[in-house]
Amino acid sequence: MNNRFKSRRRRDGSSLTELGPALIVFICAFLIPVIDMSFVPVRYMICQGVINEFAHSLSLVEKRSEAYSRLAANSWWIGFLSKCGVEVSNPKLALVVCGKSVTDKLNVAQGNLVPEQWLPRGSKGPCVYSLELSADCAISPLYKSEHGGIPGFNSPVVMNLKSRSQWENLGRNPKTSEYFINE
Repeated sequence: MNNRFKSRRRRDGSSLTELGPALIVFICAFLIPVIDMSFVPVRYMICQGVINEFAHSLSLVEKRSEAYSRLAANSWWIGFLSKCGVEVSNPKLALVVCGKSVTDKLNVAQGNLVPEQWLPRGSKGPCVYSLELSADCAISPLYKSEHGGIPGFNSPVVMNLKSRSQWENLGRNPKTSEYFINE
């Protein structure tokens, strides 16, 4: 009787016991980390797109002071990016003025006026006026560890993202005869 059971058993099924642990190692050591890290570039593209769109909408307002107040009031983009796995902090808006030559560049912070020579009919003109929105973004992978670790693998990748959009209103206020870029 014992002889009968020996003749039915073959060696073909022995590779199945090796395949199971190999698949577990492949899934745990390679597939899950690759899927985890693949969320970082997707979230980066979403974040850069949202910052580009918001910078463009800020450059379309009438006065520069309105752009700063809209940045302070509108937090929909920060909430949207938070839902996408990106934590945004320290958003800043500045006016960048580029003159005729490559070395002519001026950054104007909030509350400061554009100097007379940099205005549209000034001595440094013609100039290109752009609003630059920058923010510190912590882009998380799919799985985020509580204890830190390797950025992009189990902890967020922190980077400063910037976007520029040209300021379009180069006219003057008819009531005050000041340029809208200085109001």
